[in-house]
Amino acid sequence: MTARIVERSGPVDMHSVLGAFTVEAFIIADGREVETHLAVMHGELTGAVPTRINSACLTSEVFGDDRCDCAWQLEEAMRRIVVLGAGVVLYHPNQEGRGIGLFRKLQSYRLMGESGLSTHQAFAALGEAPDSRTYGPSVAILRALKIDRVRLLSNNPEKMLALQESGIEVDAVDGVIGSHNPTWHEYLQSKADDFGHRISIKEAQ
Repeated sequence: MTARIVERSGPVDMHSVLGAFTVEAFIIADGREVETHLAVMHGELTGAVPTRINSACLTSEVFGDDRCDCAWQLEEAMRRIVVLGAGVVLYHPNQEGRGIGLFRKLQSYRLMGESGLSTHQAFAALGEAPDSRTYGPSVAILRALKIDRVRLLSNNPEKMLALQESGIEVDAVDGVIGSHNPTWHEYLQSKADDFGHRISIKEAQ
């Protein structure tokens, strides 16, 4: 089933320490789910547009929890977009915890802390799929913005495949790897081993 945009908020200017952006909200129906998704844009979105598909991580992005690199990845993608002169971050608040939601994500954190499980193992112990996300909303927003070619800022090959299978051309894939922080090395390695992300912790930031 194709994700369908129900309503758009219209663009709003947003200024941050990283630069000037425009943000627009989209209410999207994706199967039985009707959720709000965001596009955070900078510059003129033409050619192969630098694009980050970003799932929410409240614990990292809002509260500064250092167990994962999620907040750093978001800020790094926005920095790169400003340096490149244009780009878009597709931000999905409902995809917390690879789609299992904030409640179940916190349960997985508890299992990881008490039993030393990896993310993949903790999700399995909760009876959850390793990754429940779908990328129909991302594709719907790109089409609404008239973007058919991207330069993807991601380590996750599933995102590239999802775009390509939907007819979005992926000209290049640039890794966003926080290997500079030793605290994240074990976590990053688990994403490579368990989820197939293209990550080497030896790579430079």
